[in-house]
Amino acid sequence: MSRVSDTRQRTREAAAQLVVGGKRPHEITVDQIYAAIQQGSRTTINDELKLWKGERTKVDALGADLPAAVADAMRALWVAAVEQGEAVFAEQSGALETALAEADQQRNAAVETRDDALATVAALTEQCETLRQHVAAQQARAETEMGAKNQALQDGQALQQKLSALQTDTAEQIERIRQAQTEQAEEFQALIASRDAAFQIERDTANERLEVAQARMLQEIDAAREGQRRAEQQMGKSRERLEQQQASLAELRMEAGHHRRELAERDTRLEALAAAVADRDRMAIELAAARGQLEGLGTAMQSLETRATIAESRLTALLAERASPAARNKRGKQRDA
Repeated sequence: MSRVSDTRQRTREAAAQLVVGGKRPHEITVDQIYAAIQQGSRTTINDELKLWKGERTKVDALGADLPAAVADAMRALWVAAVEQGEAVFAEQSGALETALAEADQQRNAAVETRDDALATVAALTEQCETLRQHVAAQQARAETEMGAKNQALQDGQALQQKLSALQTDTAEQIERIRQAQTEQAEEFQALIASRDAAFQIERDTANERLEVAQARMLQEIDAAREGQRRAEQQMGKSRERLEQQQASLAELRMEAGHHRRELAERDTRLEALAAAVADRDRMAIELAAARGQLEGLGTAMQSLETRATIAESRLTALLAERASPAARNKRGKQRDA
């Protein structure tokens, strides 16, 4: 991985650590990131920090109106998708950098070969120049020796032909090296283009999967909201029944106050009834406090209805006993006495 890619990755990791430590995303600065990672340029850190803050803002805005558990799940899914895309990008970048390094090595080898060829040409040129000087000296000394002069000229022409042939071969070799470098560069560019296209397809696929997951999550959120609304409606109905029962109990308490002397023997039952009413009040308070809880609602409602039924049965039995003839006779005797 290159130095820039490592700096960007460590910038994101440092920002995430600062958020875990209590920092808000908009409070994080370039200096804080640089102090944490101790590498890279501030420009690179600033660019990557802006991208990270933008992504974090989008995720926070998406989960602002959602329950905490659902928002956390969406953030985890978003982070996993971003990390997967970054891992694929890092892998592709590493492969491209490796291929680029190999191409650079091949180019350097070709340059060395070309330099060797140019050095050979220079040496041959220098030799030719030396031979030319030697021929000139021989021509100066052999003005009277025509045969030697002609031979020297022939030698010079042969050397000139060899030099021309060598220059031609050197030019052809240099041209072949240039063509090889051009072909390698074209192949490398084609390879980069194909890998970029593959990475683009993988990124589009990851985005499509993320959109599908978000749509499914929104459907689940709607279903949860609908269930919560129904539970609140049920709780409202239960609260109305409890209020009606509490009103009835209040009336019974007033009537019991008026007839306390007549119902002295029922004190024990009335105390038990008061305990049941207090238990019902306590359950009503607990039910109001647990309005936001959906789990265990059915069990709590059944228990409350059972206790309310028991209390109503006790009240009905008490009223029946009061309305019975024996009770009336007993009250009459007490009055006569």
